[in-house]
Amino acid sequence: MMIEWGAIPFFTGVAPAVLRRLDAVAHRCVYQAGATIFNEGDKCAGFQVVAEGMVRIYRISPEGRLHTLSLLRPIASFNEVAAVDGRHNPYNAVAVTGAATIKISHSHLMTLLSQEPDLLRNYVQALAHVNREYIERLEDMTFRTIPSRLAKLFLHETTYADQIAETPTRLNQEEIAAILGTTREVVGRALRGLLNAGLLKKKGREVFIADRSGLEYLAQTNEMPEYIGVMLEI
Repeated sequence: MMIEWGAIPFFTGVAPAVLRRLDAVAHRCVYQAGATIFNEGDKCAGFQVVAEGMVRIYRISPEGRLHTLSLLRPIASFNEVAAVDGRHNPYNAVAVTGAATIKISHSHLMTLLSQEPDLLRNYVQALAHVNREYIERLEDMTFRTIPSRLAKLFLHETTYADQIAETPTRLNQEEIAAILGTTREVVGRALRGLLNAGLLKKKGREVFIADRSGLEYLAQTNEMPEYIGVMLEI
């Protein structure tokens, strides 16, 4: 077996015989750091899974600004919608480090979905989950302050957990800014604010959570905890 298919939400609980069919039609692709996996608007690149390394999913605005949608590590999947409708890729994918992906073409996936009801049910449910995550991220971009979004990032709440997999401090401020939909300077100010408020702490060049309950309050309410204001006045 190329990868543990059952560990991917789209295929969790599917019968071993179906997983073997996935293996039979899957192809492994290897990329050097910086190599393009596929481009937005190109012919459907199929269902993809990160098997090794890190992959950046991004779009570029009409002004030329790169906006990171996700930073994926094993064994995250991507291009799930295009793999079903067979249309062009909705975003760009590039290998951040040396990386390997497992690919299932649109035609092979559709054949399996048409023949395996359990697989079809899983895939539809997983697509619905992906859609909910993107709606939540859109709401964050519209209604949440940058400190609140940053708090969610450090807490690894559902919206970002699947995308970054490890601690946010493994990302630089420019990468965090791209994920949060803002600039590096704004992220820097927000980060200093959370450090000064005692919600985060810094050791060397790494940043850690100092007050989880305070971060949770900020992430949930979009407001700084009241007791922090009291502490700052004292």
